[in-house]
Amino acid sequence: MKKISIALLMLSLSINASAISWVSGKVARIYPTGNMILFNLKSDQCGRGVDSGYYYFNLDSESNKASYALILAAANTDKPIVVSLYAAETACPASGVNVQIRYLYQDF
Repeated sequence: MKKISIALLMLSLSINASAISWVSGKVARIYPTGNMILFNLKSDQCGRGVDSGYYYFNLDSESNKASYALILAAANTDKPIVVSLYAAETACPASGVNVQIRYLYQDF
């Protein structure tokens, strides 16, 4: 019984972990509108180009305001960022669809 419980727990954790995807690339465009920041990347693993939809987040927290500052800095220095996406039905979002992000970061 104990082994079955552990196996089920590990299976549920692996399903949740594999559902989260990420993309990375240099910032191509930043489009602030209302309380939302939309941006896209010059090239990412999904092959989304500049005109194929935006990644976005709301400016409703201090953390997201810091993310906006990070995007601006990355764009000005032409350095790539890594964007974590919420679980989606496919590994890559469809072209033309705006996708909400979980968080982003930059490696130095």
